[in-house]
Amino acid sequence: MTTPATEREQALRWLIANRRPDISIEQAVRVMCMALPRDLTTLQILRRIAEEEEAKQPGQPFNWRTLPGLLPRGWPSGR
Repeated sequence: MTTPATEREQALRWLIANRRPDISIEQAVRVMCMALPRDLTTLQILRRIAEEEEAKQPGQPFNWRTLPGLLPRGWPSGR
């Protein structure tokens, strides 16, 4: 049984909106990309949501290459 894209998008947006307060939108989207089945529709929806969130916060570009919980390369390591 397949879920229509609009229902899937609503569910993904609900999950992102109701994430734990200590989890960023970027982390939530990246974890969902890894945890959910890698079908093209879901990945496109997650990418669109991430781009919309990035547009709301122009000072914080979305980094698709960094694994959840890790700082991007070049960030101070806190040493």
